Amino acid sequence: MAAMDPPLQERVYLGLKADYLAGHFVPGKRIDLQDLANRYRSSKTPVREAAFVLVGEGLLTHHEDGGFVVPVLSPVELVELLAWHMRLVLVSASSLKEANLRQTLRHYSGSDGNASAIDVAVMTTEIFTSIAEATGNRLASIEVRRLNQRLHYSRIADPLEPALAEKELGILTNPDVANLHKAMRRRIEAYHLRKIGRQRKIIQEASRINNGDIPSQ
Repeated sequence: MAAMDPPLQERVYLGLKADYLAGHFVPGKRIDLQDLANRYRSSKTPVREAAFVLVGEGLLTHHEDGGFVVPVLSPVELVELLAWHMRLVLVSASSLKEANLRQTLRHYSGSDGNASAIDVAVMTTEIFTSIAEATGNRLASIEVRRLNQRLHYSRIADPLEPALAEKELGILTNPDVANLHKAMRRRIEAYHLRKIGRQRKIIQEASRINNGDIPSQ
């Protein structure tokens, strides 16, 4: 039966994960399991079971009316995820020999300026995960990729224009500097602190509204 068929289960899981990374879903909007079952040529049961796996990975959550949804992360959650991700990437980059770090970055340096917001989000995941993978620490690689996937939809929704975000990644991955470790620390911190600062500003504005300091819109 479909629910007990490992190849089917794996195919549905991989399809669901691919659709997630392709920006197929709308955060906060309930996912139609029947539509996905039709898409993956399966029953709803393996789709539901694959969705439960993504819930365990922090990529989906349960919808209040039943079913599943890509969660809308709060500014506080984003600040915490970004800060933890920054720490892990900083430690990974600093633990690499400069030659290995340079080689890892060179694979991603250069861009054509035509990437979409989804393309940029995917590239961001691959860049940071590759830095962790280069350390040879499997658990670090898994954790960095997991965090990147949880941040995926917030990156797609980043108000920074895709061309500017792609340029930001180009700066991040430029290997042609004298002191690469020092440069990478500065770049990684700048990348994350820009995003953290924006979320903290949202938190502060919400607090001011709640306290009656400024009128809500």
